[in-house]
Amino acid sequence: MQEAGFNDRLKIEVFSAPGCNKCGKTFQLLERVLKKFDASVSAMIDYRLVNIVDELDYAVALGIVATPGIAINGQLVFTGMPGETALRDAIQSRLLKPTLIRATDE
Repeated sequence: MQEAGFNDRLKIEVFSAPGCNKCGKTFQLLERVLKKFDASVSAMIDYRLVNIVDELDYAVALGIVATPGIAINGQLVFTGMPGETALRDAIQSRLLKPTLIRATDE
């Protein structure tokens, strides 16, 4: 049996490399977009800047081949700096996206 549910939290990661000017701008863009959401929505979102030098295996596993890159809930969504509208829409669509929860029979 499956029930519709909603994601409790969203995890957004901006992948960066030392000396990458666009990476810092991408992170600032993310912060600017998140500030435009209601506080109740922003409280459901965790975000961080990921240095690919420190977390190379993780970045490669997600498919990061260049920076900046943005992953949402462990899925690579942008392979460059997105526009503000595209980023907002990507976040918003995942906040509203139901997940299927499988109930196990014991």
